[in-house]
Amino acid sequence: MEEQSKANANIEKLNSEQRYAVYKVLHAIYEYQTDMPKCFFLDGPPGTGKTFVYSTLLHEVRGKGDQAIAVASTGIAATLLSGGRTAHSIFKIPLTLNATSTCN
Repeated sequence: MEEQSKANANIEKLNSEQRYAVYKVLHAIYEYQTDMPKCFFLDGPPGTGKTFVYSTLLHEVRGKGDQAIAVASTGIAATLLSGGRTAHSIFKIPLTLNATSTCN
């Protein structure tokens, strides 16, 4: 299934809040065209469809032939997004690990 078809199928499944978020981001991308790259962050409680919204946006943007890079803070989150990468990997952010390093 091509990117635009996936986007169209996903858009049909969005609830009203998700649809609003998708259209606000797409509006920011395509209505205010500048040469400046754009970065979007979506926050919400577990189970609210953030990954589905991001997937829909990625399919829509890529379906139009534009570039979209999916960047996540964790490897697990990155694997859930098409072409997803971790921030430290894509932006070459150094990780300093030692014997007392922890993760919350």
